[in-house]
Amino acid sequence: MEVTLVEINVQPDKIDVFLDVFHANHLGAVQEPGNLRFDVLQDADVATRFFIYEAYVDEAAVMAHKKTPHYLACVEALEGIMSQGRKKTVFKGIYP
Repeated sequence: MEVTLVEINVQPDKIDVFLDVFHANHLGAVQEPGNLRFDVLQDADVATRFFIYEAYVDEAAVMAHKKTPHYLACVEALEGIMSQGRKKTVFKGIYP
């Protein structure tokens, strides 16, 4: 299992835009054949900080995700609303 945790910080006046953009990405991602999870989390203390927890069956599924229209549209839209660059950490899933 391939797991990625992405931290995204957005401009304070762009939270609603972020939520719209990522809702579309989420809806598309959870329908992908290799997707196991695609959680969008908001920091309880910093409203402009979001974490995306993505789990895919393998690297091929991750690469397929990065070619989808919903992913490409999301990445493009994020450029204008982030307050800093995305931070990604990649993990190998052990359990479940």
